[in-house]
Amino acid sequence: MKKLDLKDKTVWITGASSGIGESLAIQLNQMGAKVIASARRTEKLSELKKQSPNPHDLLTLPMDITNPNSIEKAVAQTKQLDRLDLVIHNSGISQKGLVIENEMEVDRKIMETNYFGTVALTKSIMPIFLEQGYGWFGVVSSFAGVMGIPGRSAYSASKHALHGFFNSLRAENMDCELNISFILPGFINTEITAKGLCGDGKPYGKVETSHQLGISASECADGIIKGLMKKNKRIVVGKKFELLMLTINRISPEWGHYIIKNHPMRRMRNVKSKINRTLYFKKNSVVKQ
Repeated sequence: MKKLDLKDKTVWITGASSGIGESLAIQLNQMGAKVIASARRTEKLSELKKQSPNPHDLLTLPMDITNPNSIEKAVAQTKQLDRLDLVIHNSGISQKGLVIENEMEVDRKIMETNYFGTVALTKSIMPIFLEQGYGWFGVVSSFAGVMGIPGRSAYSASKHALHGFFNSLRAENMDCELNISFILPGFINTEITAKGLCGDGKPYGKVETSHQLGISASECADGIIKGLMKKNKRIVVGKKFELLMLTINRISPEWGHYIIKNHPMRRMRNVKSKINRTLYFKKNSVVKQ
């Protein structure tokens, strides 16, 4: 299959101020793509433009994915461009905590950012794609988007929801040239777990060991771009064990569940989880003293 040349393509990346999004913006800009980089933190977007190889081909577009007015303004600006080839939905926040520990407000906040925000932006972009006769969404999901991960219930639910939404969108538009690529990163060494919300809504504050041992954001972006150039509908990026884990889960979800349940790192966390549950019940007077 002939590889797609992303040079001169217009690519809009959300969540571009750090991590995977930032690395995608820099690498695509270096390849000659016209990049639109969006995020809430304007100072980070300014830094991104300064360090980009071709700053004249990188447009910074501040946007809050959870704010409808912010989305409307950003989309209005993109309509001024000649075309929009690819939108990479990368905005999102993580979550850490057992189901029983998570306050409902945390679940709602995760869904508002990871799912509803992405859906709102997609709905605003679709008229552009339909008018120009083609379009492409790169949806950054996660391993947690195709399998249940302990301590990630809200995050996993938000990513599962994206798969359902975009598969339906693809089915509704089979007569037009609408491409959708699901991007499934494994453990990536970024700040996503440090910024992830605990059960009480406060940031976790540190990068989890599993992510510290993962591949870099730059390596992840490189793998994603290679998958996009092949027009893959499913792009999996991570270490060999993680890729094997995903394959096993796809063939046999029961075996995948068994491996997750008995993973050494999972066993190490069991003690901490039991302590947390005990403290939770005591705090909420569920367990009689």
